[in-house]
Amino acid sequence: MAVVNLSGTASYPAIKNITSVGTTQQEITLPPGKLTVSVGSSTAVIDVCTSGVTDGAAMPTDKVFVPSGNLLSLNFGHSSGDKVNKIAVAAQTGTADIVVVIERG
Repeated sequence: MAVVNLSGTASYPAIKNITSVGTTQQEITLPPGKLTVSVGSSTAVIDVCTSGVTDGAAMPTDKVFVPSGNLLSLNFGHSSGDKVNKIAVAAQTGTADIVVVIERG
C-alpha cells in the first residue's frame, strides 16, 4: 500500500475515500494544526490506531474498532510536540472502503 498523504490539505472540511483497504495498516499522514479526524466504513468493521503506525504492517494491539455504518471522531491538539501526525486504518476482515473526514478545530 502507498501512504495516503493528506498533510497538504488546505480546504476544510476535507473528505477522502480510500478504496479496497485490506487487513494491514493503511497509513494516513495528517496536516499540521488542531484537527478533528473522523474515520469509518459504511459496509465493514475497521480498526484504527494512532501509535505503531507503519504502512503495510499488521495492526498493533493498541487499536480501536469502528462498527460498520459508523464514524469514529478523534481530536488532535495543535502542539507540534505532542500531536499525532499520522494514523492507520485497516479492515478487520477482507477489504473495506474507508472514508476520512478532516475538520479544523
